[in-house]
Amino acid sequence: MTGASSAATAKLPLRTCLAWGAGTIAVAALFNSVNVLLLRYVVDYGGISAALAGTLIAGSKVYDAIIDPVIGGASDKLRSKHGRRRPFLLAGGVLLALAALMLFNLPVFDNPLLTVTFFTASLLLYATGYATFSVPYMAMPAEMTSSYHERSRLISFRVAAVAIASMLAVFVGPVLMEAAGGGQAGHTALSMFLAVVVILATLYSFYGTRDAPFHSADGTPQLSWAVKLRSMASNRPFVILIIVKLLQLLALAVTQASMPFLFRRVLQLDDSAMGLYFLVFYGVMIAVQPLWVRVARSRGKRDSFIAATLIYGLIYMSWFFVTEAEPLALVYLRAAALGAFGGAVLLLGQSLLPDTMEWDYRCTGLRREGMLSAVYTIVEKVAFALGAALTGVLLGWSGYIQGAGGAAIEQPASAITAIYWLASFIPLGLLAVSVVALFFYDLTPDKLGEGDA
Repeated sequence: MTGASSAATAKLPLRTCLAWGAGTIAVAALFNSVNVLLLRYVVDYGGISAALAGTLIAGSKVYDAIIDPVIGGASDKLRSKHGRRRPFLLAGGVLLALAALMLFNLPVFDNPLLTVTFFTASLLLYATGYATFSVPYMAMPAEMTSSYHERSRLISFRVAAVAIASMLAVFVGPVLMEAAGGGQAGHTALSMFLAVVVILATLYSFYGTRDAPFHSADGTPQLSWAVKLRSMASNRPFVILIIVKLLQLLALAVTQASMPFLFRRVLQLDDSAMGLYFLVFYGVMIAVQPLWVRVARSRGKRDSFIAATLIYGLIYMSWFFVTEAEPLALVYLRAAALGAFGGAVLLLGQSLLPDTMEWDYRCTGLRREGMLSAVYTIVEKVAFALGAALTGVLLGWSGYIQGAGGAAIEQPASAITAIYWLASFIPLGLLAVSVVALFFYDLTPDKLGEGDA
């Protein structure tokens, strides 16, 4: 541990928390833009079929999952005056900025194979940059503070940054696209905006965390992957957390994928109404972070997490009863409620990760936060891949009519029912099962030897 890390148990300066949290903007702004806009862009402007484009995007996720533990292991072993993690932030930010420029400026060659090759290379660059940045980044909180509750405070800045990045992707990006004239020119403007956001957030996070405590590589012996996995599996709190996050992120992925269908096919509302919904959702999520930090300190992380998750699921379940006649005020009130409790679920779930990393060190004496972060990141990717697949499969089975971009084509009743379930009872069920798993999570301040810290 460096000399700077002697302050690891003290309250982190606000400037350090802001800088670390801002790093999330670098990955989340591009992540949301890719999830929402990339497939349509590639199909409509790149001339690549939807099936092939979807397959290539899915394949890049597999590649991403493979390199996550490689990046995590490398960051565990790096020796640098800047710490083990921060140099990866710089490298990852540069790769992400380049990927933003490539992904939304797809050249259309006379030979379609060249276009597909360029798109594939862009996806691989994006996956590499995402892993290079996000895996070491998520390992940093366990090094920056050893305080049980201070980790919750630190993570709250990340959750707020997620909301800010989402608003940049959902609102500012499309506005710039429209101002630039739409089409390819609009996507070029979007790519330049995203590249600038990524670079600025990366530089701010890198330089702003220069005084944060960190651990140096400790000469951990080289172990086989099988031994590493068995050792991590013995970390019971970490395993339970992984199960919880898989279920909760799967619920989130399903609701994100189904919400556009709910707004268009059930509520009969346009994209601008849905945009306002997300503005309310993320705005409230930012506003409630200090409140949930205090609640977690007074009521305990696990119990607060359980309560927030249950209420969050019940609010989603209420979508089952909405109709076209639903007053807009109630739609946005639901957005505010989901933002409030969704903010708690994100904050409390993510704040448990550095706790399990600290427990891993207490049990093994090994500093391998990067490896644990890699596994956590893989679970995120698996959850979102499964969520999108589940949504697509259920809509397909229900007879949903594809290619009906406007609201004029009437969908069969079975498709409308599937949309209702995807937006309500399916996420409720997944969240309820995650609560059952949470009851087995027993990592407390006393167990970590921090008492009332």
